[in-house]
Amino acid sequence: MKVAESITANLVERYGEKIKFCKEYAYEFPYAETLASLNLNELRNCGLSWKKAEYVKEFSLEVVNGFNAEDLRNKSPEEIVEILTTFKGIGRWTAELVMVASIGMNVIPADDLGVRRAISHFYFKDKIQSAETIRKFAEKKFGSFMRDCLVYLLMAYRMR
Repeated sequence: MKVAESITANLVERYGEKIKFCKEYAYEFPYAETLASLNLNELRNCGLSWKKAEYVKEFSLEVVNGFNAEDLRNKSPEEIVEILTTFKGIGRWTAELVMVASIGMNVIPADDLGVRRAISHFYFKDKIQSAETIRKFAEKKFGSFMRDCLVYLLMAYRMR
């Protein structure tokens, strides 16, 4: 998670628009056009591997060429996974993180090892569970509060 946060911060600070507010800067995530125009070395300098840099550039080009990510808001979680995983470099893990972080959907990114470790720690005596077990458990245990519970569990797990 820390690596992902660092890479995202590098991308945002280097290529996102910024505004100054109360002597601090606020950054916006870079536009797809900006990311598509970068060369792979520029993306690599943000901390991305060669493959991930290629995937970011290719997906950004797809957005520039007409893929409208806003249309995902009207889809079910399984439809979103199905759509996003058609793009090279995007798997279920990324699709679920998009649903949680960008769309605000009530899903659990159970393929994320950090999520699996946190839930396994608090509910399975530290015995790491499969993604499918975590998914079923979270749906049953947390229901419509899954996303909110996930945030608190991850915070508590990090602080232990």
